[in-house]
Amino acid sequence: MRKVEWTNRANKEFDHTFNYWINHNKSDIYSQKLLDETLRKVNLIVENPKIGAENKKNKLRRVLVLDNFSLTYKFSKNNIQIVSFFDNRRNPKAL
Repeated sequence: MRKVEWTNRANKEFDHTFNYWINHNKSDIYSQKLLDETLRKVNLIVENPKIGAENKKNKLRRVLVLDNFSLTYKFSKNNIQIVSFFDNRRNPKAL
């Protein structure tokens, strides 16, 4: 089984998004749903690392989480590295 590693950038992006939705909604229900769905997608990636759409230029793959978030990753024989967690409603130049 491949080991999953999150980059510092991906961790910060996820934490920021998670906390934003708690503050915005004054509730953690949506944030918890986001966390659960993100973990489900990561488990799917572990089972089948080629599941995400590949960017031919940089060899990164991307899966959608709850239609509005992109989880970008790369993989090798022994690990999966989560590179970024991006809210697709943001300016794409921020990516």
